[in-house]
Amino acid sequence: ARALAADSPVLLMDEPFSAVDPVVREGLQDELLRLQSQLGKTIVFVTHDIDEAVRLGDRVAVLRVGGRLAQYGSPAEVLRHPVDDFVASFVGRDRGYRGLSFVDPSGVAVETVATVRIGEPVPGPVVDWLLAVNAEGRPRGWVRPESTVDGLLAEADLAAGGSLYRQGGPLRGALDAALSSPAGLGVTVDEHGRVVGVVTARQILDVLEKRAELEQGGFAPEVP
Repeated sequence: ARALAADSPVLLMDEPFSAVDPVVREGLQDELLRLQSQLGKTIVFVTHDIDEAVRLGDRVAVLRVGGRLAQYGSPAEVLRHPVDDFVASFVGRDRGYRGLSFVDPSGVAVETVATVRIGEPVPGPVVDWLLAVNAEGRPRGWVRPESTVDGLLAEADLAAGGSLYRQGGPLRGALDAALSSPAGLGVTVDEHGRVVGVVTARQILDVLEKRAELEQGGFAPEVP
């Protein structure tokens, strides 16, 4: 707050979120992005966390021991095309997964999913996964196949869901939602958190294969 009050055109932030737990850190990162969108300050943000760097930075500079520059570029460039073994080791072996944060989600079709509302009876025998929603249409969990629910559906009857994918977001969020779901179906929500449908890992892999073909042809769309 003191740094912002000085109204400096450039701010240096040296690992400001390193001492907080992951949940608080994510909230602080969101707040920093919100402030940056409003204030338009240039921020030099120092971190040892590559996920934090690619999430917050428009450009990423990877420094060697002694402060020598190893690579400078967009997060997508650094993840996709590390210039040497040092940078590749720094960004991690799962850089391909991280790189999904910058892949255009167009081409992933959101499919409809059967739902049931909390506080209402479950219709008929459950032969497949049912997505449970609240009165506002927000996801609350899953009813397992062949589940027996006596009376009205309650939260205690549900299997916990995975992460949620906000429609139009990068493919990394879609794949994580599909892989973390007990049903193998990534729940997709709108900007208000209401269920839109589901995506599958297979759909996402199909899109990635098409992206690879486009990249070989010299065109690789990215999230702006």
